[in-house]
Amino acid sequence: MKNFAVIGSPIDHSLSPKIHRTYAEQFNLDLEYRPIEVKPEAFVESVERLFSEGFFGLNVTLPLKELAFKIADERSSRAILTGSVNTLWKEGSKLHGETTDGEGLIRDLSKKGLNINSKRLVIIGAGGSARAILPSLFERNPTSITVVNRSKERAADLIKDFAPFFRISYLPLIESMQSEADLIINTSSAGTLEQKIILPKGIFRGSPSVYDLSYSSGITSFNMEAKRQGAKDLHDGLGMLMEQAAISFEIWNNRKPDVERAYKTLFS
Repeated sequence: MKNFAVIGSPIDHSLSPKIHRTYAEQFNLDLEYRPIEVKPEAFVESVERLFSEGFFGLNVTLPLKELAFKIADERSSRAILTGSVNTLWKEGSKLHGETTDGEGLIRDLSKKGLNINSKRLVIIGAGGSARAILPSLFERNPTSITVVNRSKERAADLIKDFAPFFRISYLPLIESMQSEADLIINTSSAGTLEQKIILPKGIFRGSPSVYDLSYSSGITSFNMEAKRQGAKDLHDGLGMLMEQAAISFEIWNNRKPDVERAYKTLFS
């Protein structure tokens, strides 16, 4: 039996174990995938111990993705751009790291008919989740990318870091604003059902498509507010989670799972 895990803190809520087990069932693979609580101060020791115990691969969630990037011996070019890693595995003595978030998002956008080529994108938030998806967005040649964030300084750092690859604009998150967008992507943490969120009036002018990286059993608070302001094409991040998990699964097992089939098994 092959052992895998998702590590982070908190981790009990993670859907990844169910997703990976469902993927494994498609190929009759004998594997175990479990959630393991790991805090930042215990991260390095925990990763070393798990691989020494024979684990084949680890998924890494918040707040450990930047730490995973730092300890990886080999990183993909996309991981280097994002400065984070969510998938770890060993080849010989070397620890490899990849980020699958951005490509997971792109796959889900494509399946939902949201082609971002030559489109105007607005990204809410300038933290690690925004960084994780930006390189994959650049590669699809949007017309423009605008980051909307409360902290100008944090947005400025992000824009500077990615300046060699794409010109990103900035808009402050204020009470009322006008944005021209074909697709708005929320990368901020203010997206779950339990959180109240206040968004600027006018941000959804023109009825753009809306994609919230968060997901919940019902509509997320971000999408609820978007709907209240007139947005109609609303999507959450569950599909992205399924897709990025499929990429990790493929890296580890050299098999490409049927995401739509797994989605129906788990959530229909």
